Amino acid sequence: MSDIAIQSEINKLIRESGFQKDQKMLCSITRVFKMRYPSLDNLRVCKLANEILK
Repeated sequence: MSDIAIQSEINKLIRESGFQKDQKMLCSITRVFKMRYPSLDNLRVCKLANEILK
């Protein structure tokens, strides 16, 4: 999965959650990606989510 696809999926999760962007969402987003896409590298997802949440 490309970085752009991961970023768009993260933005979609944030929008659909109903919560405002907050750094505390990082763990939850990473956990959701780990359940949906077990083959993805968690460190890469964490880094991209951290950039979006800042």
